[in-house]
Amino acid sequence: MDRKSVVVVTGGAKRVGRDIATYLASKGYQIVLHCNTSRNEAEQLKQDLEKNGAEVAVVQGDLTDLSQLETLFLRFIEPFGCVDALVNNASQFIPCTIEMLTLEAYRSDMALHADAPFFLAKYLYEHLKKRKARGAVVNLTDTKLSSPTPSRPSYYCSKGNLQEQTRILAASLAPYVRVNAIAPGVVLSSGDDAYFAKMEQLLPLRRCGTPRDVSEAVLYLLCAEFVTGVTLEVDGGQHLL
Repeated sequence: MDRKSVVVVTGGAKRVGRDIATYLASKGYQIVLHCNTSRNEAEQLKQDLEKNGAEVAVVQGDLTDLSQLETLFLRFIEPFGCVDALVNNASQFIPCTIEMLTLEAYRSDMALHADAPFFLAKYLYEHLKKRKARGAVVNLTDTKLSSPTPSRPSYYCSKGNLQEQTRILAASLAPYVRVNAIAPGVVLSSGDDAYFAKMEQLLPLRRCGTPRDVSEAVLYLLCAEFVTGVTLEVDGGQHLL
């Protein structure tokens, strides 16, 4: 994909999504910065990136409202006239054991982590096929799918769906859309420094990662025109433990 391709980054206002958007903008991509509740952070990031010459648009919308998802995708197209790639980064990390889990919470996780990425990929496919163009989807999953903990069964089930749909959609959306995934490991602390210190000693590479490690992998998968249907573990070897 060329340097002026348009990339949608869902959940791009904060945390790893912010770094992905910032890094891709620095490489010349036009960025559609999706947000839901973080509108102020998204607008500030847009201003910061535009100071460095980037082309950025902010589009706000609730990905869990599946009835409005096609309309939201059309809004992604509006700022630059097209969309070439999609980074399904938006996520939520709500600890909820099986005893605490409600149907509402389960459906929220599935809608955000599985249903929305699936249909956004479908809409991208239709958009690209109509243009006779080719593009890419990069899904963000989780390296802990290989050894899930009991604290978030709903989260892991929904991310597992996303990882499996990566393979299935790679077959279904070819040749117009390449679909790949990244399974990050320990790349961003939520304040648990003790856990990070522990993982630095356990990981085969003897260090924790950073959001930039994930962003570099996203860029690779956007550019790798002969790669589809794979999940790239960006986890310092955590999946080997």
